[in-house]
Amino acid sequence: MNYSEAVKKLNNFVRIAGIKPGLQRITSLLGYLRNPHSEIPAIHIAGTNGKGSVTLMTTNVLRECDYRVGTYLSPHLVEYTERFLLNGKEISKTDFARIFTLVEKAARRVKGITEFEILTAMAFVYFREQAVDVAVLETGLGGRYDATNVCRPVLVIITPISYDHEAVLGNTLAKIAGEKAGIIKKNIPVASAAQEPEAMRVILNQVEKYENEFKVVTHPLKFKLQLSGRMQNYNAALVLEAMRLLMTKNFYIPRRLILNGIQKTIVPARLQQWQDNPPFFVDVAHNPQSFQNLVTVLAQKHPFRPIVLVLGLMKRKNLPKILEGLKDKIDLLIAVDLPDDSYSAAEIAQSAKAIGINTQCQSNIFLACELARKEAKNRRGIAAAAGSFCVAGAIFRKYKLPRNISVL
Repeated sequence: MNYSEAVKKLNNFVRIAGIKPGLQRITSLLGYLRNPHSEIPAIHIAGTNGKGSVTLMTTNVLRECDYRVGTYLSPHLVEYTERFLLNGKEISKTDFARIFTLVEKAARRVKGITEFEILTAMAFVYFREQAVDVAVLETGLGGRYDATNVCRPVLVIITPISYDHEAVLGNTLAKIAGEKAGIIKKNIPVASAAQEPEAMRVILNQVEKYENEFKVVTHPLKFKLQLSGRMQNYNAALVLEAMRLLMTKNFYIPRRLILNGIQKTIVPARLQQWQDNPPFFVDVAHNPQSFQNLVTVLAQKHPFRPIVLVLGLMKRKNLPKILEGLKDKIDLLIAVDLPDDSYSAAEIAQSAKAIGINTQCQSNIFLACELARKEAKNRRGIAAAAGSFCVAGAIFRKYKLPRNISVL
């Protein structure tokens, strides 16, 4: 089959296994594929915010050190091929279709298999075929029962943990952290971002149980980055400490190459500016903490300028908490309809207006962005669009924005 046929078939599989979490399905599927995951050392990354940035920084550091690196990301902005990188380059559509055909054939033998489990198996098959030295794996949802958790880790990295996917992961930070910390394995070093005390206690308990070497990053790296925002300097500091731990596993990673790799990293749709007059940013913020980071950085970049925000949001996200964090920090909210299981623009607007946020509605992302541009210009302000990979992806697709991950 060709790429479009593969994607169509892939979309027929359910995204999440619902009330049957576990690793049985992915383990069975990989068994039919001769267990490619068992042959690849992996750096396993979980957390709520910053996973994608840390994954790509880590990838670029290892590339800088001449390792052959496979990278598995989720979700994608425009094409599924973005999820599978070999030395920073997307898999070809031809290879994607070929590997999907192989994995899908085996998947027919596994009842209830999910889209993400098939994609994860594809990553392992591709990385084994390409004889990578190491795989850098971003978890999809949680950690304990995430399909990536069958990997053979040499290093675990945990980015900041906050509220997200509460319906699946739990409604307390301790429960969410328990799921994220489920990727920690015995005697495998762990690097963690600073966490809220409730989350850190859970991580520390897991580390002590498994006798892991452990580093916590509490200060940002004072280093000029291609990436925007103070949060990215914390992510960079986390990668620096993580790479120091990786050296205990016989990886050769000089500090200067760590800094080179970090400095050259670009992560698409993370505070990415795509228009200049007025400044208009695209971001994949989709939970309360990431929205706080977004508005904080925008205010730092353009102090005293009003913010016009385009917002589209999936139903599984915590709309009230997100809106509460935006109150008094934005001048105008433009709510937009998204496809699939999302809040309607009217639902977002109703909730926003109830807490005093000035709000308008638009039926699609492009009309919303045009209105945001005009309103920001009239107010001598700035504009941003966020809330979902769907929002950012639609903008990237229509305006053909670059998806490069580095300047290497």
